[in-house]
Amino acid sequence: MTNLELGGRSGSRLDIDLCQACRAIWFDRYEDLQMAPAATLRVFGIISEQSSASATPLTGALRCPRCQGRLLLTHDIQRTTPFRYWRCDAGHGRLMAFIDFLREKDFVRPLTPQQLDELRQNVQTINCSNCGAAIDLAKDSVCAHCGSAVSMLDLQQMARTIGHLQTAAAGQVPADAGPPGPPVHEPTDIAALMLALKAEERAHSAPNLIETGLGLLGALLKKGF
Repeated sequence: MTNLELGGRSGSRLDIDLCQACRAIWFDRYEDLQMAPAATLRVFGIISEQSSASATPLTGALRCPRCQGRLLLTHDIQRTTPFRYWRCDAGHGRLMAFIDFLREKDFVRPLTPQQLDELRQNVQTINCSNCGAAIDLAKDSVCAHCGSAVSMLDLQQMARTIGHLQTAAAGQVPADAGPPGPPVHEPTDIAALMLALKAEERAHSAPNLIETGLGLLGALLKKGF
């Protein structure tokens, strides 16, 4: 693990731990809730930079870096999006894969039937963003191996959130301006993804919607909303 010092709310400092090989984050207790807007943006940037790197699967007996106790696999849900993490039973913290961090923030969503039809017109096979298995879009909209629905990054939601976080990090508005309204899914979400997928397909036989979306996340962060 690599230690990363980040800014917390009210001027505090946080030390989170990153595993670049398995693309996961260790949060001590409540650290993920205490991150300042600039810190959250920095984590988003790290995730987007690792979008093309292969990840070592989180398997076997995972241990708490604080007490060496065995971590417990825990399933949770954010609105309608399931995600998972490995928690220390002694309450020291939890280990979360990059993709599940984004799921927890409600940035990953299943495709609508219309978006699935458009995807099928452009791509024949994709890799499941949860387990990596191939999904034949001609006959499936869920992974036959793990049951996960075909999902993508909600680029419009991410653009709004990044803009809010950047404004808050600049001290122009409070960091928490209340709960966001219902997401508005614009056509540019799937259109931008289609362009990126076509480029991916030229280099890879089966692109991954989430990994491709992470590349677009990096572009969003550079725009400076």
